[in-house]
Amino acid sequence: MILYLIKNNFKLMIRSMTNIIMYIVGPVLLVALLSTVFNDLMEKYESEESISAGYSVSAGESDVRSLMLSEMVRAAAGENNMVLTEYHTADPEKVMLEEDLSGFIVFEEGGRYTVYENGDHKYGAKALEYLVSSTDQRITGYIQGSTDVDIEVAHPAYMEAIDSTDYYGIVEVVYFGWCAILCGTGILNAEKKYRIGKKLKVSGLSETKLYLAKFIPMLLVVSISSLITASATIVLFGVHWGSPILSALIVVLSAAAATAFGLMFYSITQNSVVTIIGVFAVVWLAGFFGGSFETYMFSSHSAFLKNISPIYHINRSLTELSCMGSSDYMGSAVLYCVMIIFVSSFIAIGAGDIRRRIGK
Repeated sequence: MILYLIKNNFKLMIRSMTNIIMYIVGPVLLVALLSTVFNDLMEKYESEESISAGYSVSAGESDVRSLMLSEMVRAAAGENNMVLTEYHTADPEKVMLEEDLSGFIVFEEGGRYTVYENGDHKYGAKALEYLVSSTDQRITGYIQGSTDVDIEVAHPAYMEAIDSTDYYGIVEVVYFGWCAILCGTGILNAEKKYRIGKKLKVSGLSETKLYLAKFIPMLLVVSISSLITASATIVLFGVHWGSPILSALIVVLSAAAATAFGLMFYSITQNSVVTIIGVFAVVWLAGFFGGSFETYMFSSHSAFLKNISPIYHINRSLTELSCMGSSDYMGSAVLYCVMIIFVSSFIAIGAGDIRRRIGK
């Protein structure tokens, strides 16, 4: 009997093909729009292969000249792909333009120095500024007579950047996935129109079986639609999904949680319009704090508001899989989805049992 209901509910969903098409095409259009709008904000910077910088030393600062020619400074510059060249000039800005230098340092009397930056080579100028500021105390110590000077160049760990196309190509699939109830309107409308629910209550089927008869076909359609959308983002925009198998599993698990959440809402309200409005409102809030619109990296929302959103954990796990190959948020994303599936299913089945007992 339950297999017969699953097949019929699946057919009812297919008849509402417009909703399913909207569910597939919607995120693709959003990805195209948002990835273009935020392209400059999230643009990856490609560093220069080699950075050319110049310096000049005031007369009488022979200690500084010796230091700049020393092996330790050359090694530190080399680690930053920087080539330092001494110039005897009083116009560093003119030299930068003529020689196309990233920056220029002028060492003045008394240990003072000035760093000039070339606006066309922002990365190189910042790298030069970092090199000088990190060696400032050591230069002072060298001038004062210290000979055991060592220069340390730190390369701290950092999270790889993700561009706007990859980011929104992932998070919008997740966001629309949480609007799963849209695909199930064919079942809900038919149930209300033909009073299928009341007829089935006298069939002897338990509320659990009646719930699964809606949950399983909805999950199949939502999961397949989400995976089709994800595939479309790869073909149309070249979105990188990281580990395909892990990413697909998280997308399907997210779809299952969204399906259970939508059915719970409908089981309580028994009204498809109210259900869609209510689900969309909750999903919008979760997406707002979870990075579906403003990226979670740049948003000013508190960590608490982000962490209570399941969409945040799913978005972060998938985007980090894309740019880093792994994510510490995979565990929390899976836990959130599993909890929502079980809690929502329990409430939906419980609400159905209560209505059956009171004769509604």
